[in-house]
Formats: sequence, C-alpha cells, structure tokens
Amino acid sequence: MAEADTVLRTVSRRFPAALVRALTHRGADVRDAVWLETQYARRTRLLDRAVRATVDGDAQIHHVEWAWRWSPKLPRRMFEYHAMLAVEEHAGSPATSVTSTVVVLTRRPPPPRVGEFRTSARGRSFTGLRFRVDAIASQRVADLRRRGSELWLAFAPLACDAEEGVLLRVAEELVERVSDHDRLGDLGAMMRVFVERGLRDPGLAERVARVLPREVMMRNSIYAQGRIDGRVEGRVEGRGEGRLGALLHLLGRRLGREVSPAEVAAVQRLAATPEGTDRLGDAVLEWGGDDLARWLSTQGG
Repeated sequence: MAEADTVLRTVSRRFPAALVRALTHRGADVRDAVWLETQYARRTRLLDRAVRATVDGDAQIHHVEWAWRWSPKLPRRMFEYHAMLAVEEHAGSPATSVTSTVVVLTRRPPPPRVGEFRTSARGRSFTGLRFRVDAIASQRVADLRRRGSELWLAFAPLACDAEEGVLLRVAEELVERVSDHDRLGDLGAMMRVFVERGLRDPGLAERVARVLPREVMMRNSIYAQGRIDGRVEGRVEGRGEGRLGALLHLLGRRLGREVSPAEVAAVQRLAATPEGTDRLGDAVLEWGGDDLARWLSTQGG
C-alpha cells in the first residue's frame, strides 16, 4: 500500500474540487476548494486528505482516507481523525460541517456501505461517527467516468469491469483530455501503480504506459521513482540501500544540485521509520527547490 498511498496523496492534491464533487453530488456547485494542513505541531496527525470548500453555498470540510482494503481498525482511526479535524478547524472560527469518507480500493474483504464507530452503549441513542465508504472496486469504469474528472478515470484499473482493452481506451482518453503534461504524467503513473497492485498481467502496466507520451512519463517524478526503485533495489538487494538510494537520487533532481551531507543525514534519519519514509516521499514528490531544502533543514536529529 505504501506506493499506492504516496501516489494517491500526491496526485489528488491537483483535484480538490473533483474530490469534493464526487463525495457530495454530481451537480454540486463547488467553489474555493483548498487543501487543509493535516499535520499540527501540537500532535502529529497523518490524515490523507482534508479539503475546505463552499458547496452549494455552504462551507464544508471533507476528510478523505485512502485504504487498500477494508479493515476492522478503520472505524476507530476515522473517528479519531474526524474528531481531531473538527476540533482544530472549529477553534476560534464559526462551526463548519465536517464529513469523513474512506475510499476503499479493493473488494476483499467486502467493505460496508457505511462505516460506523459507536461510543454509546448498544440500545442507547447513537453517539459516535458514521462515515461514508466509497468502494472503488465495486464501480464500473463507466461509473468512474460519470464522476466527471480525470482523477477518477485513473482509478479504472481497480474497477470491477477493468480489462486490457478498456484500460488502453482510458489511457487514450486521458491523453485527449489532459493537456497539462504534469497532470497527465501523474495520472499515468497512478494508473501504472494500480495496474501493478491489482495483480493483473505483469506486462499490462507497460502496455498502458506506452499509450502515454514517452517524454511526459519520463519527466514525471512518480513514474521515475518507480523505475529507479526497481533498478536500484535489483542491484543492491540485501544491502538495504535500494529505496534510500532512489530517494537521494530523486531528491538531487528535485533540488537541482548535489545533496549536501547534512541533507543526506536528514534523509537517513527519516528513512529509519515507515512514518518518516512516508513524510520524506511526500515532500520529495510534492515540493521542490527552496521549499524542499528548507523543510529538510528542519528535520534535524
């Protein structure tokens, strides 16, 4: 899930309004959609995505978690994140509605239609959290297309009717619809991850990628990291240097210069834990130049 989680958080940041519209209703008037900070100094909070938007004239916050599969642990996590988000965002400001959704990517085990975490005793009036469950694997490609955004088309490899001909047509559709090369590269890389993680024909990911312009994909940082990880890990397997070497290589490209010894040390500290590796991967993929260098300088020992 780590690679899928990184690509989802990275690519979804380009589509705040599309995410909100899919979680409300198709014709929703979504305005001023902006991402919220999801880590606070008071307490580390690792929400996947939270976006504030005006929907049909009402101020709303939508919190979204990506999950590869349904887990009994999800309701408690959703309750905790929902409560923390509500407390932080309501502090010193008028109350704004907060809606939580977990997007489940695979069909086994079958997820419920609605998630629930109950804090009240059985038989008493319900208190706690009910949250929406968006089961991507139960959708058809046509259902994803009707959501009206290229973001959801990139989920096509996970749809219940996905097969090679359909996926190749989706890739062609993305090329026709998306003129921005950065967006197209991100969406193509996302499709590649989902084809591979969906345990389909191993060669299908490359056949889908070939539909997309080569120069676009080779410039894309997500696609490049996947290729670098595979090459480096194959060469140094057993020495524990694969992913770290890939991150340092990609970091140097994002900075546009050689990585300094202090930055190498910061990367090594972060890569020592799964949480730190996720934060590092997000920073390398989402930032660049001075912003990335400044963030690394704050990651001291």
